[in-house]
Amino acid sequence: MLVFHNQSLVILSIPKTGNTALESALAPHASLAVLGPPDVRHMPWRIYRNSWLRFLEAQFGRKFETLAVVRDPLDRMRSWYRYRARQQFDGSKMSTADMSFDEFIEASLQPDPPAFARIWTQDKFVSSKAEQIRVTHLFDYAQMDKLVIWLSERLNRDIELACENVSPSKPTPLSPAWEKALRDARAGEFALYSKVAQSGYLRT
Repeated sequence: MLVFHNQSLVILSIPKTGNTALESALAPHASLAVLGPPDVRHMPWRIYRNSWLRFLEAQFGRKFETLAVVRDPLDRMRSWYRYRARQQFDGSKMSTADMSFDEFIEASLQPDPPAFARIWTQDKFVSSKAEQIRVTHLFDYAQMDKLVIWLSERLNRDIELACENVSPSKPTPLSPAWEKALRDARAGEFALYSKVAQSGYLRT
């Protein structure tokens, strides 16, 4: 999470949506950069609202807007699968090294997924308990150039994003049956991404 108090802007960090590159480029210029632990770095809007939002508005006496990047849900699941296939997870309950992508998706759709497949949906991340989208500005991970232009204007500085924290190469074929199951189970997430992807940007 990055806070820019002069611009009344908070960037919320959905995992696997290019946050490491954003943080590397912007953290030195932020009023506050929350880079860990993961539960705080990647806090969803609901937790931000109940803690940081009230603090910031009381501290600075004005409203703050929020921003997040969303990614095609299937691509994001592929990224999680590849990330947890890294050697650092070998022998742990988080490893996906010895399973197929079908098996990973199947595990993620269980009522109580195992740790390696327990992944928040992006629509839940950016929404209230009433499932209303609350993050002010949403950008498409596949169209990051639009985010860079927007942030450059908002922050009044040139921004360049490097390619960081890239997951290892690993084949991710997915059977039609499991892709349909994923799309059905995460229909809200796919619908959110579709809205954002239409133009690369959605202001709520």
